[in-house]
Amino acid sequence: MSEQTIQDGLYSIPVQLDKYTCRSLGATTIKDLVKNKEITGLTAKECKDIKANKPDVLVLNKNKEIVIFIEMKTPDEFHSDALKRLAKYQELLVAKQTKAKIYVISDGDTFIWFNPLTEEHILYEDGSPVYRKINPKELSQEQNKELAEFIDDVCYCIDDKNNQLIPKDYIDPTPLAKKTARILQNMSLSSAKNSLYTFVEMFTFKFLSDIGVLKGIYCFDSVYEIYEKQSAKDAFKQYLTTIREQLLVLFPVADDNTTIINGRLFHTQVDEMGNPIIIDSAADGFGKLLDCFKDYENEHGKFLYINKDFKSKLFETFMKNSSDKEGMGQFFTPLKVVQEMVRMVDVREGMDICDPACGVGKFLLEASLKLSNPFYFENGILKKSVNLYVMEKRMEDNNDDLTTILAKSNLLLFYSDLFKNNSDDSKRIQKLSNELLSTVIKSSHSTLGTLEKLVPEKYDLILANPPYYQSAVITEASKSVSLSGSSSKAYTTGGRGIESLFTEWIIKSLKKGGEANIILPDGIFTNIANDKLKKFILDTCYIESIISLPVGTFFNTPKKTYILTVHKRTDAEKSSAQPYPIFAYLCSTIGETLDSYRFDIDDNDLRDAVDLYTLYKNNKSHSMVQNAVNDNPRAKLLKIEKFGKDDNWDINLHWTDEEKEALGIKKKDNIMNLDEFNGYISELIDEIHDYQGAIEWLKEDL
Repeated sequence: MSEQTIQDGLYSIPVQLDKYTCRSLGATTIKDLVKNKEITGLTAKECKDIKANKPDVLVLNKNKEIVIFIEMKTPDEFHSDALKRLAKYQELLVAKQTKAKIYVISDGDTFIWFNPLTEEHILYEDGSPVYRKINPKELSQEQNKELAEFIDDVCYCIDDKNNQLIPKDYIDPTPLAKKTARILQNMSLSSAKNSLYTFVEMFTFKFLSDIGVLKGIYCFDSVYEIYEKQSAKDAFKQYLTTIREQLLVLFPVADDNTTIINGRLFHTQVDEMGNPIIIDSAADGFGKLLDCFKDYENEHGKFLYINKDFKSKLFETFMKNSSDKEGMGQFFTPLKVVQEMVRMVDVREGMDICDPACGVGKFLLEASLKLSNPFYFENGILKKSVNLYVMEKRMEDNNDDLTTILAKSNLLLFYSDLFKNNSDDSKRIQKLSNELLSTVIKSSHSTLGTLEKLVPEKYDLILANPPYYQSAVITEASKSVSLSGSSSKAYTTGGRGIESLFTEWIIKSLKKGGEANIILPDGIFTNIANDKLKKFILDTCYIESIISLPVGTFFNTPKKTYILTVHKRTDAEKSSAQPYPIFAYLCSTIGETLDSYRFDIDDNDLRDAVDLYTLYKNNKSHSMVQNAVNDNPRAKLLKIEKFGKDDNWDINLHWTDEEKEALGIKKKDNIMNLDEFNGYISELIDEIHDYQGAIEWLKEDL
C-alpha cells in the first residue's frame, strides 16, 4: 500500500475532527496554502525558508493555524526503530518552521507524537510515550470530540521545556492566599483591601507567566532569577518598570479606565518623572511574595488549572474580618449556587445574556460554558457564539476598583485556553483584552451604576444576585431616569430597597419570551410596599419557580434569600392567566458548609431541587411529573392564584410547622443556642426595617 493511499484512507479532503480539520495535501505546497489563505500564521517570507514544501497531512484549528504536522510512511518504511528515527528527522525541521504545535509520524496504524520544540516524545502523565491514533473517519462524533480535547490538553501543556501532559489537578490556591494575607497585613499601611489588590496582581502575574502570555524577561521566573542573584529591590524595580508596562501593553486600559492591574501594588508612589519610589520594606515584601509563589509551585506545580471558585473565595479570605467590607456592597454568590441556577435555564447560540450586578462575573462565565465554543478566532477575527453583558458599580473613589479587577482576572481563568492558545501573538492577546475583557465587563462610577440606563427588551437571559439594601440617595436619583429612547420614567413600581429597582430593571430589560433567574431577599415577597412591583411581575411574567435558600448561603449577610425564576410573557401570552403552577422548594443545604470555610459536603438540597425543577420545566402537564414533585416533602406545586399583589409570597408559609419540623427546618421547641438567637435577632431587625419602610410608604400614599 502506498503512502498516499494510506493517508487518503484516513483523511480524504477534508475530514472534521470536532473543531479541527484534517487535510490530506498530496502535492500541495505550504507556499500555495499560504498564498491561497488556506492556512494562517505564516508569512510569504517564512514560506521561502521552508526547505521541504509538501507536508502529508495537516490538522488545522478554526483559525486555520497548523496544530499537528503529520508525516506519513508506508509500513516498509516504519518497521524498525532505525527507520522510525529516520522518519522522525525527515520532516521535523519543516514541522518547526510551520509552527506546528505537535509533530506526528505514522504508517496509518502506529502514530508517534513529538514536541517539535524539544524534538522529544510527547509523554502521558505517567511518563509513557503518546501513540494515540488520529483516525477521525473511524470514530464516532463523541470519540472525535474526546480526541480533540486531548489535542487541546497536549497543546496546553507542552512547551520548549516540557514534553509531558500535566495532570488536570484544579488547584485551589486559597492556602497561598492566606499565607500571603499574613505577610501583607503585617506590613505597615496595608489594609485588608489593599492586601487583596496586591495578591490578585501577583497571582495574575504568575498565572499569565505559566500559561505563556508573559514570556522571557517579562515572566515570573525571570524576575525570580533577579531576586535570587541580585536583590529583592532589583526584582521589584524590574517588575514595576518593565513587566507592568508589558501588562498594560497586552491588557490596555478600557473605556471605564480599568484593566487587570490596579496601580497600587505595595502602595508604590512615583516621583515627578514618573519613576517608582521603591521603599525597602515594600521591596522586601515583594521578595517574600516571590518566595511564597515559588514554594507553592514547587509543591503543587504550575498555575495552569485553577479552581473556578477561587476568586470569590479571595474576598472571604482577605475581607471576612475586616471593616473594609462594609463599604463594598457586594455579596459574592457561592459557585455551587451559580452552577445550579445556570442549570435551570437554557443557553443557546446567539443569545444576549446579562448580569447587571456581576461581582466576579461567575453567572455569565458559567452560562457561556454551556456552549462548546463561546469565543474563538476565525481568520484572525475574534468570533463569539453568545453576547455577554457583565455590569458592576464601582465602589472605589478612583479607577482601581477591586470587584472589576476580580471580574477581569476571573475571566482570564475561565478562558485560559483561549489566552494560552494565542500566547505567541501579542496582537491577539490585545484583541482578547479589548474585545473580551473590556467589552464584556463594564463598570460605572455613577450613583446609580447599572440602574442609570434601562434599555427595554434587550436581553434573552438575565442571571443576577443584585445588591439588597436601603439607599435614599439611589431611590431619589432613580426617579429622574427615563427609559432609553423614551421620555417615560424607567422605574414606576415604587418598591422598597435597591433590590426592587434591580428587579424592575431586570424584567423591563428582558425580551418577550426571555428568562430571568434572580436571587432576592424575602422583603421583595413579604413587604406590603412592594405590591406594585408584585403586580408588575404578574402582569408581565409567568413565575416559573421560587426556591428558598438556607440562611448563611452568603457568608456576609444573615438575610433570608430566594431564587426567583420568571419567564417574560410574549405578545400571545400577555392577556392570558398563567396556565401552570409555580414550582416551590425549601433548601436546607447547598453542597458546602454555611460558614466562612465553605467546606464541600455531600448534602445538597439545591442540586436535588434543580433536578426536580428541570424535570417539571420540560413536562409541566405530565401527571407523573406532577406526582413526583408533590411526593417530595421539600417540593410543592403552588397555584398562581395564591400569589396576588397583596399576598405574602413567602413560600415557607405553604408548609405546616409539622412538615418543616420533619425536614429539620423548624425546631420542635423554642430553645435556641447563641448562634440561632443571633440569627433570629438579625431577622427580627430586618423585619422591623421592612415595617418601617412600609409605614413610610403608607404615609407617602396618604
